[in-house]
Amino acid sequence: MKSRKQFVILPVAASLLLLVMACSTTHYKEKADAEVYPIIAEKSLEVPGSPQDFTIDQEQTLSLEGLPTMEQEDETLGDTSPKEDGAYILSLEKALSVAVKRSREYQSQKENLYESALALTLQRHRFDPIFAGRFRGDYNRTTRDVERPTDAALIARELPDILERTGDLTGGTGALLDSYADIVEAAAALAGIADETRIDVVDERSVTGSSSLGFDLLLAGGARIAVDLTSNFLRYVTGDPRVATSSTLQATIAQPLLSGAGRDVVLENLTQAERTVLYQLRSFTRYRKNFAIDIANSYYRVLQNRDAVRNNWSGYLAFQDNAKRQRALAQAGRIKVAELGRNEQAELQARDRYIASVQNYADSLDQFKIKLGLSTDAPIVLDEQELTLLREKGLDHPNLAPEQAIEIALVSRLDLMIARDRVEDAERKLLVAANALQPDVTLVAQGRASSFGQDRFQSIDFERAEASIGLEVDPLFDRKAERNAYRSTLIDYARAVRDREEATDLIKLDVRQAWRDLQQAQVSYQIQQIGVQLNERRVREQELLFQAGRGSAIDQVDAQNSLIASQNELTAALVQHTIARLSFWRDMGILFIKEDGQWEDITDDNYSGGAAAESVEEGISPVS
Repeated sequence: MKSRKQFVILPVAASLLLLVMACSTTHYKEKADAEVYPIIAEKSLEVPGSPQDFTIDQEQTLSLEGLPTMEQEDETLGDTSPKEDGAYILSLEKALSVAVKRSREYQSQKENLYESALALTLQRHRFDPIFAGRFRGDYNRTTRDVERPTDAALIARELPDILERTGDLTGGTGALLDSYADIVEAAAALAGIADETRIDVVDERSVTGSSSLGFDLLLAGGARIAVDLTSNFLRYVTGDPRVATSSTLQATIAQPLLSGAGRDVVLENLTQAERTVLYQLRSFTRYRKNFAIDIANSYYRVLQNRDAVRNNWSGYLAFQDNAKRQRALAQAGRIKVAELGRNEQAELQARDRYIASVQNYADSLDQFKIKLGLSTDAPIVLDEQELTLLREKGLDHPNLAPEQAIEIALVSRLDLMIARDRVEDAERKLLVAANALQPDVTLVAQGRASSFGQDRFQSIDFERAEASIGLEVDPLFDRKAERNAYRSTLIDYARAVRDREEATDLIKLDVRQAWRDLQQAQVSYQIQQIGVQLNERRVREQELLFQAGRGSAIDQVDAQNSLIASQNELTAALVQHTIARLSFWRDMGILFIKEDGQWEDITDDNYSGGAAAESVEEGISPVS
């Protein structure tokens, strides 16, 4: 008795077809997210300061409800700026939170990270069983010519038999009927009637079907296993109800022995994809630092422009008062007309500077809205208390030598980590390229079994199975492509080493420049503080001299202009130092950004020389 294993194909095929039809585009999106987000969360554990709750879903609407609003218009803005009465007041913390949710540039960076992880899912999938199926059914209609005897020929052939059988039934008259039958048969033969034929067109219809179901599996060692089950079906639905079916089960195992063999070679694309996600996450984490500084810089620059409006407004009012006094003195004959003209000209220039500063403020606010991802029509203003807090806090100047900062940066900068890892990538690719120079030698094992009989496609006859094993050898006489690839890989390795060395030097340069910028910003702020004090005293002195009749219009104008300029420069110096300090922490690699985009505050107590470097090297944030 033959042993046969039953394979029921149709129910499996129908189930798979229904499953595919039930899948929607939303399903595929959710499946991709469910696979990508855990990858990013897994890699985030290796990158200090990376976001923990990552998503590329962006808020379509933004609610500003609950924020404080402007109670009344600021008279210093005049009539040339959009009305701000009732506008929402946006703090720096809220602005950073809005930016990470709404910024178009920030969203693009998140999508880049997502796509790198999405590419990794495909590389991982290469080592999963890859199932494939194909099903086809056809209804066929064909015609063919069939040669058949004519009706007269059929009668001529059948009439003698009928007469003979009639004679048998009637008895006595049988001999006579037999004679008639002979005469009819002879006449038909003589006339050729019995051999007459006609051509009929026969319509044949049939149903055919075929199916193929199998899987392909790539192993880490390079072996590839392929299994395929094919079935064919034929049935005529007209004429002879013939049925013809067959099935074949085939399995193949191919194992490279030289070129393409080995875990390191086979897994190279997967390894690189894994590291690419890590690199992209490091780049995104560093981008978040730059982004936070950029938003803070833009925020403070808008407030700086707003402060310049207020300073220019105060200066314009002062020039107006001076001009009024000058006119009164000129009418009294106490000053020359030329002195009055100088003050009136200074008044016009002050008004022009004021109007220009209002426009500059409005432009910078609209640009900031776009940077946040908001419409320029969004009813928001920035919180001037943020600038007040900066002034009250004064300079927060780090007490750190540049060499200490460089020591920390060399172990904490994420871009330097990438440059170092690129050298390792190049080393791996050298091994892969060298492996490709070897001949293609593949051990191949195959097995095949078909169905038994003509109408039992579901029964596979394993007793009649076929099997083979052998070697496939391709000596690769033409190795130019492989040679060129190997030489290019050598160049890539040398380039990666140079890039690593250059990245180290550039980071040292970044830190030293950031430290120098910070020192310069500190000195500039201190100078501007003194400048404001001197100019305030100078303005008071000129007012007293003028009241005593010993002052001049040009001295008053110069004093007032110098005071306005020094006030604006003091605000600019304070903002510059704040941004320089944040940039210094960023270039050291120890500026850490929270989920809402706000940075962690850093003080001298958060690090002590190499202690900060060691904490970063261990993946621990050096900030509380």
